Formats: sequence, structure tokens, C-alpha cells
Amino acid sequence: MDRRLQYHFAGAEESFVTKAAVLEAIGESNLNASDRIQAALAANDRIKYCLSLLQAGVARADSTDQQFDSLRSERLACALDNPALDDLIANSRKEGRRYRLPGCSMVLKQTTEDLRILAAPVLTEPASAGADQFTERLEHLLTTIPKCEEDLIDASAVRDLTRAREGRADSVHQLVMDLHKAINKMQAEIAEERLDGATVYRIEASDRPLIAAFMAGLNATAWLKFNHPGLGTTATRSGNALVIQNDLGTTDAHVMIIRLEGPAVSITHTDIHPERIEFLRRMLESYPVEWGGEQTKRAAPVLSGSPFQLITGRFTAKGPTELLEFLKFFASRLVFLIDWNRARKALRPFVRGKDRIRLLEWAAEAEIGQRGFLQLGGEQLINRAIENTAGSAMHFGDRLCDVLGDESAMAFLQFVFRASAEGLRDQASAGLIQDRIRAELQAYFTSEGRRLWQMAGEQAAIIFEIASLVCDGIHRILSGGENGCYERLAKRAGEYEHRADELVAASREAVRRRPEYMTLFRVLEAADDAADELEEVAFWTELLVASEPGGEVLEALGGLTDLLLEAAQQWIKALSQAAEVHQPHRSKTRDQDAARDFLTAIDALFSLEHRVDDAERALTYAAVQKAADFRQLHIYSKMASSLEEASDALKWAGVIAREYLLADVLTS
Repeated sequence: MDRRLQYHFAGAEESFVTKAAVLEAIGESNLNASDRIQAALAANDRIKYCLSLLQAGVARADSTDQQFDSLRSERLACALDNPALDDLIANSRKEGRRYRLPGCSMVLKQTTEDLRILAAPVLTEPASAGADQFTERLEHLLTTIPKCEEDLIDASAVRDLTRAREGRADSVHQLVMDLHKAINKMQAEIAEERLDGATVYRIEASDRPLIAAFMAGLNATAWLKFNHPGLGTTATRSGNALVIQNDLGTTDAHVMIIRLEGPAVSITHTDIHPERIEFLRRMLESYPVEWGGEQTKRAAPVLSGSPFQLITGRFTAKGPTELLEFLKFFASRLVFLIDWNRARKALRPFVRGKDRIRLLEWAAEAEIGQRGFLQLGGEQLINRAIENTAGSAMHFGDRLCDVLGDESAMAFLQFVFRASAEGLRDQASAGLIQDRIRAELQAYFTSEGRRLWQMAGEQAAIIFEIASLVCDGIHRILSGGENGCYERLAKRAGEYEHRADELVAASREAVRRRPEYMTLFRVLEAADDAADELEEVAFWTELLVASEPGGEVLEALGGLTDLLLEAAQQWIKALSQAAEVHQPHRSKTRDQDAARDFLTAIDALFSLEHRVDDAERALTYAAVQKAADFRQLHIYSKMASSLEEASDALKWAGVIAREYLLADVLTS
């Protein structure tokens, strides 16, 4: 150990002696239970800090190329006046199979003394349940704390100290959590009063509005935990600070401690899930909370079990009003931490990782939460709806997002969360809530075909727009319009054609998820050729006007574009009726009317295709006879060919749509 560290740790030894003296004082009968409990809770904070320090030291020694926080803010939060501890992590090194953590012997001595202080209220209370058992565990575990001579320690020793109980194996960490739970129970029993649901004692008059604001926020959303235990709140004064503690759930390590001193709010949060700690931080982003170094980034790979994670935050209010608002908002968010990780795991079969987090963030912001969803069965709630709804649309191993698409799956799960929470709130039966979820999912599965028809309709509108541009351009040439507009015409046609391509890509993705709708993709794919050909005509229009066309050839071209525009109109009519056939809640008569109008439009489209063939031949004949030069003849030929190809593409799309509607839809 270097001289500076040796000096600081030697000075710290006096404080350890003082701790021992405090322990003896706590055992005196003239001290009341609340004094012993306050000392024990302070010791609990110091132990958690010390165990975190050892964990981080081992992790730093294994990853010397990574940055690690010093845990200074955590040290200050637990009121340990020993700045030398801030250097332990940075100076940790691996030597052979052991780890040199400068000062770890003093850290372990601190832990030993604080463990006795923590146990004192339970062991000195005659009526304390399980006091004998705690005594045996304490005596045994104190003998297992390593001496850490020359500040060398094995990774296994750190693991044994920090792990939660695995099977029958006990640990210092497990004893700390069990003692903390017992002390919380004692704390509630000696309470002087209850304030809006909080157990309070030894508070001052100025503390009451602060506790009331915290409990107002907590009680506003506490109903969302339903039958889950948790959110028990205790408030007391410790020196100059008001301390509010909330036990979020049944997990011993999942505790929230808030210290208020003037306008400053200090938050100490312990959790076994780093992701949930980050979730808490995001929920509080609307306030400028200064967070300490992320303990979640220092999990040692050599340690097994689930050592707790700890993070601290500090918020300084600008005035009394903002302080009360922050306490109310902060408390209202706590219910959304309960069973958060369980919900995240339950959502794995349905949405991707980032969307699971996004859904839980939405549930918190919407004040819906995840507890209703979990109480009704979690993933089984959704699986039952899929089994009774999806049919052949889903296969073993499919995720809901792969079948419905990411956004549709997200929207459906938002409905599930809301229906679950509101259904339980309104005391609806589980069967009724399940039926609502099934009906909603059925709408998503049956709407895919309608959505593809709608996409085809959007594509048809784009084809009509390109055809209109081409038709207007040719007629403008006939009327002697300005040459400068045709470049813009070609550019706009290209933009429309790009949008049509995007619709084809979207329909391809939809059919990848729902192969039974492949025929509808073929409709869009065939019609897309019409958009491509018409965009090509728009391009040739700019070249045509430069060749100074005129006479009957140009008039023939104008007649051909008029036919294409009319064909595009009929295609829009056909698709608008196709989307209406076989819709839910429609009468059979209305289905038949829509089918009749669809077939009429398709028949008109086919008739126009024959007229386009005739017009294309007439244009070709006129161009050969009357074109001014070879260049103009080439342009007319290319435009005539593209217009005829566009007409054929619309006809082929119409054939596919008609066969699908007659064979697959009207017979279903």
C-alpha cells in the first residue's frame, strides 16, 4: 500500500473503534429502539457500499483498459468520511490468481463492525422473531470474512460475500438483506403514527408537507400494483435530514431511500437488475437529477450469483414548490419498477429487445404499468389469444412482430396492457378481458388483407398522377406551351415512381410475414410496371419537345395518353371496390354490390387495353410516315411502346386481382 493510502486507512482505524463503541452503546437498555434502528440502517448503507467497492475493484483489476467510477458519490451518500476509499478501485490489480485491492482489509473490517451494528436491533429485541437464528448466522458468517492480509483477496471470497443465497449457501449479502427486512418490520411496529399511508416517527412539523407530497404521488398510481406486495413507506428524521424509505417489492435488494435536506434530495437505489436502474433514470429525465457513476457497468465477470447494484442521484429544487412537485412525481413512478424485469422477459416472444423497453416506457408514461398484464397471465394471456385467433398465420417459433410487423405488434401490446389494467380496475372478469384481447388481435390478423388492398389503392393513385402529368405534358406541347416546364414534369414523375416503389417494398415485407397474401403482392408488383413505364414516357417527353414535334403524329400521341389516363381511372375504381368486399360488419348485399362494381371497372380496364393496342399501332404508323427525322421517330416509338406496356401492366394486375377476388375472397 502506498504511503498516502496507508495514512488514510490508519486514520480510519480510529473510526472503526468508534463504531465498536457505538455498538456497545446500542446494546444499553437506556437507548430506545428507534436509535438502534437508525444506527442499523446507516450501517446497512455502509455495508452495501463496501461490498460494491470490492466488486468494482475486482472488475477493474480484470479490465484495466476500461474506465470505472470511484464510487465517491456512494461513499458520501452513506456518510463515510474516508476519501482514501475513492482510490481503491483505480489502484486495484491482479497478481497471479489473486487480487490486490489497496485498503480492502480496512474495508472488510468496516463491514465486520457494521454487520454487528446492523444486527443489534434484532438481536437485542427480546420479542424479535428468529433472533436465535440470526445470532447463529451472524456468528458463522463473521468467521468467513477474510482477513485480506497485505490487501490480497481471492475473487471467490468476494463472490461468497456478495452473492444472494444459492440453494442453502448463506452469505454476508444475504444476511444483510434478511436483517434489513426484519428491521423494516420493527420500524413499522414502533411507528408513532401513519401519515397518508406512510409509517412515520420522530418527524418535525416541516417534514409533514414533504411526506404528504411523496405519498400523494405514490397513492395516485399505487393501484396499478394490484395484488402485488410492495410500496411500503417509512419516514423518519436522521440528524438534519428527513429520510423516506420505500420497499418496492418482495425482493430484499430492491429498496429506494430518499434523503431530504433543505432543497436537496438524495436518492439511493439498490437493485439486482442494472436495466431497471437505467429505466428509473429515463423516467426522471424531465428533472435535472445528477446521477453517480453507473454501477451497472461494473459487474465483475468472475463473480457468480446476483450481487446487488447501487446508484445514487441528487436533485436540488429551485424552491419549495418544485421540491414538492418532484417528490410527488418521483413517488408516482415507483409502481412502474415493480415486476419490471419479469414483464420484460414475458414480452420476449412478441417484440424485439428495444421495443420491449419502449413498451414498458410507454406503459409508465401512460400510467398503465405492467402489473395488470402480468396478473392476468403475462405471456400466456397473449398466447391464448394467438392460439384462438391466428390460425395458420403463425407457426412455431414465429414472433408476433414478425407476423404483424413491429409497429402493429407494439400497438396491439399497448392495447393488451391498457385492457388488462383498466379491466382489473373496473373489476371485469378475466374471461371478458381475454375476449377483448382476442377480438383486438383478430382485427389485426384480418386487417392485413385490407391494408394490402389499401396499399394497392395508394399505388393506383400514384399511377394516375403520373399518367396525368404525361397527358398534360403532351397536350401542352400540342397547345404550344413553354419548353422549360417539361424538365420539372419528368422530375415530379420520378418522385411519384419512387413512392410507388416504396409501396411495393412495404407490401413485399407484409407478405413475408403473411404468405397467404402473396397474390395481393403480385397485384402491386404487376401494377408497378405501369408506374415505371409511365415515368419513362415523362422522361421522353422532355426530349420530344426539343425535337419540335407537331401535326397528326403528336395528336395520335395525345389520344394514346388520354386512353392511359382513363385506364388509370378505372384501375382506381376497381381497387376502391375490391377493398370493400368481404369487410367485417358488412351485409352480403353490400358485398355483392362492391364485387359487381369491381368487376365492371375491371371489364372497362380490359376494354381500354384493346383500344390502347389499336392506338399504339396507329401512332407507330403515323410516326413512320410523318416523323420529321430519325431522332423524332425513335422518340415516338419509345413513347408508344412504353404507353402500351403500361396498359398491359394494368390489365395483368387486373387479371390477378379479379382471380383473387373471385376464387379466394368471394368463396371464403
